[in-house]
Amino acid sequence: MENTKSTENMTDTTVLRMVQQDKLNELLAQQKNLGTLQAELERINAKVKSNEKLSEEDSEYIGNMGWLTALSVTIAAIAVSI
Repeated sequence: MENTKSTENMTDTTVLRMVQQDKLNELLAQQKNLGTLQAELERINAKVKSNEKLSEEDSEYIGNMGWLTALSVTIAAIAVSI
């Protein structure tokens, strides 16, 4: 009986570690995506500062900033849960 409890605890610990690793992998993937998006925003900011005309894609990117904010919140929530 005691051996069964020990095995269950080891199994629970293993499952917990697997879930944590999955969350960490997801967090790292989202951070990579966020870095790419940040670079795009910096490119657009440079255009704005130099008074260059924004392309349609630039305008679309700016329009998606709400989505990017949600992504940032998701990344923060995943990081906190690890």
